Amino acid sequence: MFSPDQYELLDFGEGRKLERFGDLIINRPSPPAEFASPTNPDRWSDADLIYERISDQAGEWKAINPLLAENLNPDGSGLSEWPLSFNAQFSFQLKITPFGHVGVFVEQSQNWLWIADQVARQARRDSGEIRVLNLFAYTGGSTMAAAKAGASVVHIDSAKNVVQWARNNADYSSLGDAPIRWIAEDAMLFCQREAKRGNTYHGIILDPPSYGHGPKGQVWKIQQLPELLELCKQILILESHFILLSCHSPGVGPAELQAYLSQIMVGHCGGNTLAHDMEIIASDGRGLPSGCCARLIV
Repeated sequence: MFSPDQYELLDFGEGRKLERFGDLIINRPSPPAEFASPTNPDRWSDADLIYERISDQAGEWKAINPLLAENLNPDGSGLSEWPLSFNAQFSFQLKITPFGHVGVFVEQSQNWLWIADQVARQARRDSGEIRVLNLFAYTGGSTMAAAKAGASVVHIDSAKNVVQWARNNADYSSLGDAPIRWIAEDAMLFCQREAKRGNTYHGIILDPPSYGHGPKGQVWKIQQLPELLELCKQILILESHFILLSCHSPGVGPAELQAYLSQIMVGHCGGNTLAHDMEIIASDGRGLPSGCCARLIV
């Protein structure tokens, strides 16, 4: 988990969340908070930045803090990056994006700890190189967790600028010389090629979006997840491996993710599958639902 001086969910409700990332307090939409009520309404006036959606595909940032207003553009450009550290293990260089993101999904922090544990477990079983594949890898939290634990990692994301962002995070975290391959590629296409090459991995991490595009216009839909998992099955080291599958798609919950892994993976290679909702715990102890994940260990 992030230490309180780095990240804090201050409040949420009425479709929004109030978060502090380092020294910046941000007010932005949160669909899971739609039916909750804020518990500290006065605190919301402390926000430095507010993000408002204009449509499903666009939004704009507004600076409440006058020190930020001078340079901020509505699309988020003009504001300097700022750091966020995770457990003194690795760090992110955050920046606001036109889509309302800042470059980290804090609900994944428990998964980063689990990834490190799984890499260590594999290392106890195999004295050689521990290979991990991270698909839909975004800004590299899971990549850095695996690399910090000693794995060789292949980092796959379809957006070149996001791959570069992740690489910058690794450099900032003193992982610039770690054995990480940074690749802008369509996840499905990469797995197809790896299967043909005969390459295998001790661990595969996936955080697929509901919808997306590959670097050459390839279309991804969450309905293709079973097909992608079938490919992942072909490139796993069967005797001992782990899979982490997380998702934020509406209508896809822990039961669905567990069923995908159980039906496609466990019948093929055995193992134990566990699934649960992810959440972020607010300052008042309430949990804000933030997607779900399933884990498989063999």
